[in-house]
Amino acid sequence: MPIEPENLAHDQLASVQAAMSAELESSSISVSMVGRSVLLEGYVADYGGREKAMAIAAMIAGPENVHDRMRDREGDGVT
Repeated sequence: MPIEPENLAHDQLASVQAAMSAELESSSISVSMVGRSVLLEGYVADYGGREKAMAIAAMIAGPENVHDRMRDREGDGVT
């Protein structure tokens, strides 16, 4: 039985969300899927939090499939 792309995306989304909640304290990052890409949005406290979130998502979906739209809590811009 072949794995359907929608099921794969749903499984990846669930895996990234679970890993984020386990690894990042009081995270304000939302995780969504756009096709096969993981989209990270929300706020991070610092660069270390951003790097950790990106690494978690990349480990599950592959680095080429992770898109960072997170913002610093202290600043107003996307970094």
